Amino acid sequence: MSLLHPELSSRLPAIAEQFATAKPFRHVIIDDFLAPEAVAGLLEDFPNFEERYAKNEMGHVGGKAVRMDMPSISERYAALDRHIQSPEFLATISTITGIPDLLYDPDYVGGGTHENVHGQGLDPHVDFNILPKTGWHRRLNLIVYLNHEWHEEWGGCLDLHSNPWDSEHDQVQTVLPLYNRCVVFETNEYSWHGFRAIELPEAARGRSRKSVAIYLYTRERPADEVAPSHGTIYVPAGLPNTIRPGHALAEGEWLDLRTRFARLKGQLKFLYDRELRQSRDYAEVVAALDEARASTGLPLQGFVIARGPNRGFWPDGWVAQDAGFGFECTRSAKELVLSAWAPSQLGGDQELTLEIDGKGYSVSLKPGQKTTLRHAGPFKAGEQHSVTIRASRSWSPATEGGADKRGLAWRLVEAVVE
Repeated sequence: MSLLHPELSSRLPAIAEQFATAKPFRHVIIDDFLAPEAVAGLLEDFPNFEERYAKNEMGHVGGKAVRMDMPSISERYAALDRHIQSPEFLATISTITGIPDLLYDPDYVGGGTHENVHGQGLDPHVDFNILPKTGWHRRLNLIVYLNHEWHEEWGGCLDLHSNPWDSEHDQVQTVLPLYNRCVVFETNEYSWHGFRAIELPEAARGRSRKSVAIYLYTRERPADEVAPSHGTIYVPAGLPNTIRPGHALAEGEWLDLRTRFARLKGQLKFLYDRELRQSRDYAEVVAALDEARASTGLPLQGFVIARGPNRGFWPDGWVAQDAGFGFECTRSAKELVLSAWAPSQLGGDQELTLEIDGKGYSVSLKPGQKTTLRHAGPFKAGEQHSVTIRASRSWSPATEGGADKRGLAWRLVEAVVE
């Protein structure tokens, strides 16, 4: 049984036209979206505000509680969940928006029931664009409001921005969050939205801003809309227009400025912490790639099998200051032959110390010349052997302005078991 208002289907062509032509980006406001008994049940079963569901991106308890486990709230919310994922519902939203093959997120990442209390606001932002678990593209936000009474002077109205970075020229479409009003808007790199802080009068402090948020996705999206994966991007509020030189701050204005700067500092701290995490992750990835390159970069030839982890050898032939490898001959062999070349940037001879199966000796490489190193066997079939090579110095292209930060000691031209 459909939970949508029975008259909605007859209004779809007009609603689709409004969505396609709306500014500052494609959106539509749909009153009487759900069937009366359905929306009444959702408001009756709306969960109480709990601090455990009110932690923000910085991990602090705020004035917004989110229940992403919507199907577990009540049977009415479970029925809504079943309807949202139905072909009928998804086809209806596709008809409105012109976006085919919409996908429902059973985890409601960032969505579900939203409750915002007095003092809570939401800076203008664009949403995360890729669902991490699946890699789907976020395409639409669908919000149903559950507030029987709301006034614009209370704040908390949905604001759709053309460009919040440029406050002087920003064009804003304001939507009152009224009962059974649905707003559907596309999500892309310029679908900026948010709401001013809720300022309820004393007589209405028991109220809160209640809504149900549903996000829809597709596996692909138009090529000109594709952007690198990112999280939610906020634009912190600047100074109010009333603040001018010589203006004496009232207590309310002073408290408002303190709140604005506290939120700005909180966002900067969040971004700083996130950059540190990403830098650590990047360093770990680079180290893993270097290790992988070093373990696969030894071009050992002959009737031989590499054994054990190779280290210090890169696929482009360069070798680190400390390198090593193991091998096993499949046929008996007489000697191991290494052809080595030292770069002139070292500024002098490169001294290599080799240890093969516990026997060590040193050789000198002349910069810019190829040197052939021969180690006599015999190497019997089936026996395993180990080789370590340590160089006296290394050089990095980064010291000369290059992007390559590796420490390079010499180049391996050829490695053969003969």
